[in-house]
Amino acid sequence: MSEKEEKILVRKATLNLRRKYGRTKQINVVERDAFLPKAFEKEIRESLKKRKSILASDIALRYDIRLSTAKLLLYQYEEEGLIKLLDSTLKLKIYIPNS
Repeated sequence: MSEKEEKILVRKATLNLRRKYGRTKQINVVERDAFLPKAFEKEIRESLKKRKSILASDIALRYDIRLSTAKLLLYQYEEEGLIKLLDSTLKLKIYIPNS
């Protein structure tokens, strides 16, 4: 395995925005890697079976990955039959584990 597959790349930085008067404003910038390590993918697969509902934003926050990567992963799991979409008419996609 290459190092790219084992690690997740996250760059964090703090920007100071100066104003003419008063306090300066600080913005935290987090840049995440678009690729998901295989170890995380196995861990996510195991945790999906134990959950009642699955949201892409929950997975993205928990494993510190991009939201778009989490959405693609959930779509892939839906194609495999591991999870299913609760209601296709909702704007927010909620998945449940396939029993």
